[in-house]
Formats: sequence, C-alpha cells, structure tokens
Amino acid sequence: ALPISRSLLDLTLLYVEGLRMMAPGKIAVLLSLAFLAGCASQAAAPVQGPIQPVVGDVFHLDVAQIEIFRPAAEPGTVIDMSTAVENWLRKHLVAVGTSGRIRAGINNAAVRESVMRRTAPGGTSFNRVRQYDGMVHVRIDATNRSTGQAGFAGGSASRSQTVAADIQVAQQHQVASDMADALMRDFSYSLSADVRQRLAKFLR
Repeated sequence: ALPISRSLLDLTLLYVEGLRMMAPGKIAVLLSLAFLAGCASQAAAPVQGPIQPVVGDVFHLDVAQIEIFRPAAEPGTVIDMSTAVENWLRKHLVAVGTSGRIRAGINNAAVRESVMRRTAPGGTSFNRVRQYDGMVHVRIDATNRSTGQAGFAGGSASRSQTVAADIQVAQQHQVASDMADALMRDFSYSLSADVRQRLAKFLR
C-alpha cells in the first residue's frame, strides 16, 4: 500500500504546483467548468409518471401482430410519456386476425421544460419564465398481404404553459403532471377517432 500512497501524494503535489503556476483567470475557468459538470450530473432524469389511465374504446383489428416502437428521451424532458402511450396502445389495439401486421410508431411522447427570458411589460426589463411544452404523436401503419388491405392512422396532442421561473419544485412537478394527464386524454380521443375513420376496414 505504501507505493500507492506515495504515488497519490506525488500526483497531488504536482497538481497543486500546476495550479500555482496558472493564471488566476484560467483557474476560475476550471472551477466554473467543474461546477457546471457537477450541476449536470445532478440534473433530474425524466420520470415516467404517474399518469392517470385513460378509459376508451378497445379496437379489435384484423391483423396477427402489433409492433410498437418507442423513441429515446430528449434533452429537457421532465416526464417521459412513452411508457404510458405504449400501455395505451397495447390495451386499446388488439390483434384478432391470422395474418397481417400493425406497426405503431411513437414519434413523440414527452413533457419538456425550459427556462428563458422574456421582455417584461414596458420593454425595459426581462422576466425569467419556465416554459412547459408537451407533445404526443403516434402513427399506425396496417398491412395485410393476404387480403390486400393497407391503411394508416395517427393521433396527436400538444399543449404549452408558461409559469414564473421561481415557483416551488412541487408546483413545477404539478404543472408537468397535469399537462401529461391532459395530453393523454387528448391523444386518446385523437387516435381513437382516426382509427375509426381510416382503419375501418381492419376493425372486427
């Protein structure tokens, strides 16, 4: 253990000596970068919910299998809704045929948050605000080679809300959660209506 301790001591002394030889401005930059890296490492990962379940029609479709594809979470995501959307698809789209396939692509399913500056009334100052943007979009492609049928349907929902940047953390979570619940209701209505209209020949 002695050689290892001596090696660590030597490295520490070299590091301190290097700092002493650096200009104060460079040291400040290094400290700033270390602080930012620490903040980034502590950034909260997107959560999956909880999101209120949505009651809706169940569609029995003349296909043998249903495949669902999900996106990866993007920067700024505070609620990743992809699991909730996938669960909705698995519950409300049921394959009852012997051939054919449905591919459901979740292209977007998240509530995102950003902090920005906006011009205050009067135009002489700025206010910091917290912007929430939610989007859900799903496209469904149905094919059945044995019957020669093909079609597609889609459902989408979007909402935005701006609040003061300094609201409490609990309020931030509530705003995002309420938006996610509303998005699921809007998305359910949108996709259900489009399935009835565009995929009527697949319904059983």
